[in-house]
Amino acid sequence: MTSKKIDLTEADLPKACNYIAKQFAAHSWWPTEQPGEAKREFELMKGSVTALNVWCERWLDEGQCRKMENELRS
Repeated sequence: MTSKKIDLTEADLPKACNYIAKQFAAHSWWPTEQPGEAKREFELMKGSVTALNVWCERWLDEGQCRKMENELRS
């Protein structure tokens, strides 16, 4: 999916989880590859910043990572 390194912090975790949940709710195709599996894994991994970093690196492409980082920094 992506080779981009994402580096969420503990402070980013609530906002990142909220952003990802909004994307799932708004777009049935999000993320692009296997959205159903990605959503199931997100539910398991959203409680830990380390796990969420792994999830993002696995499921989000570079553009999706950039959009999420822009949202977190705004």
